[in-house]
Amino acid sequence: MVVAAVGPMVARASTPNTYDEYTVRTIAGTFPADNDTTVASSMSGGEPSIGFDTARNAAMYGSGTNVKRLTWNDAVSPATMTVANAKPSTAVATLDAITMVDPYANRSFNSQLLAACSSASFSDDAGASWTPIAGCGAGTVLDHQTLGAGPFAAPVPTPPSPAYPDAVYYCAQNGFNESCAVSVDGGVTFGPGTQISNTAANVPPTDPFAAEGGACSGLSGHVRVAPDGTAYVPLKGCGGTPTTQEGTNTEFQGGQPTLSVSTNMGTTWILHRVPATQVPDGLGGQNLVENPDESDPSVGISRPSGVLYYGWENGHNPPDVTGVPPVNGTHTQAMIAVSHDHGTTWSNPVDVSSILGVNNVQFPEVIAGDDDRAAFAFLGTADVGDDQVNAFPKDQPWHLYISTTYDGGATWTTVDTTPADFVQRGCVDLQGTTIPPSGRIDICSQRNMLDFNDITMDAQGRVQVALSDGCDTTCEASTTSGSQGSVNRVMRQSGGTSLLAASSPDVPEAPLALVIPVLGAAAALAVRRLRRRSPAEFDTAT
Repeated sequence: MVVAAVGPMVARASTPNTYDEYTVRTIAGTFPADNDTTVASSMSGGEPSIGFDTARNAAMYGSGTNVKRLTWNDAVSPATMTVANAKPSTAVATLDAITMVDPYANRSFNSQLLAACSSASFSDDAGASWTPIAGCGAGTVLDHQTLGAGPFAAPVPTPPSPAYPDAVYYCAQNGFNESCAVSVDGGVTFGPGTQISNTAANVPPTDPFAAEGGACSGLSGHVRVAPDGTAYVPLKGCGGTPTTQEGTNTEFQGGQPTLSVSTNMGTTWILHRVPATQVPDGLGGQNLVENPDESDPSVGISRPSGVLYYGWENGHNPPDVTGVPPVNGTHTQAMIAVSHDHGTTWSNPVDVSSILGVNNVQFPEVIAGDDDRAAFAFLGTADVGDDQVNAFPKDQPWHLYISTTYDGGATWTTVDTTPADFVQRGCVDLQGTTIPPSGRIDICSQRNMLDFNDITMDAQGRVQVALSDGCDTTCEASTTSGSQGSVNRVMRQSGGTSLLAASSPDVPEAPLALVIPVLGAAAALAVRRLRRRSPAEFDTAT
């Protein structure tokens, strides 16, 4: 194995992580790991979401109006997964669905978008029972909602009885703007929404970029809350070029990946960009830092220090004018950067995908554990072109990759978790259902996976990824077949190194993999999914 890395030659004390794939079922029962695309009882739906209740050792998996409680038996290898229904009575109809677990207090939330607001419930027993709640705050409309929860920021308010220890955030996008509302009573009620971008109040004093408080495009990733109570909403791009011909809900093209940050429980929100002047490490070093306004970005937040790991799809949209050759419009990269100061400054971004021969990526998802540990999942394909049009090739299928760091982002190791079980062929439509005039010709008709995947970790620090699998048996066998399915799956870490160093006992020292230095490149190791390892081989070695 050859690894590109910054700095002197070092040795890794663990082998690459291993992963098992599971199909989420519509029926209750216990099931083995599998990658069968023909399971009759498989649950389906785009943009699944997942969170983990560490008190009950259960993952909460949401897709559409379905919610399932997933538990694993690690006494056998590979582990079996038990599926139980956990659907709340409020999950009847939806325009967008979100299931979220407060990672600090283990309360589960389910939100079903109804445009002007959402129908919502919370559960304190992993979905055995649910309590209906207010679905939004005033002014938080209209689309693409997200929920997040975490500690109150100082000064800590006195919550009403019964007291809930964390603040709960509800954010939604309205055209090219977004607002967030905050609850201090555990999500039972929400205060009014505050706009988090495109106003003068959102402009950072150290980076006064563009008009309208940032020129930010619409749609965001999931809101997350740090241990110190700081809230973060990852935005696709800010500081972009005004346009009227992009095929998404935006009036700006491009711009830099950005976090909207609140240190006072949503009273104010300030924008912090990853600067375009940053020079990416890795084979993507020739590319500008820019978000093409396709996939939602994602931020993972470590404990205890709140280190930010920010991942996005890096690249450039084709220009508005039809017939003008695009600049970097045929290649995108999975890019990630690290901040230790609430997003004010950033490390050089790392391209973790190009070294694998991946030429286009989608659905970046990031989760962090200890301060120096994080996982970055994304879909990738070797095909070259604009993956937002039907003409995008189908020769090379999309795979799910998971990249991990155990040294604070200095090096990353990336595993292809689906070497033989492909996720998609052809284009991946991220232009939404309402498409304004666009310079693109023949917009992608494969809207099967919708807008995102999701990622979490369990109590032992094992990575878990919720994904939609759009590639059935015909798709896997044929290079001319497209993708229309959306089978719900979980990719679960079965061996390797945990995101939590103290969560499980060490294992005997694994064979060392040398890291070979390459000037100006950060580490990215390309491996195929390895054999499953027994539970005893799951390690926390550094």
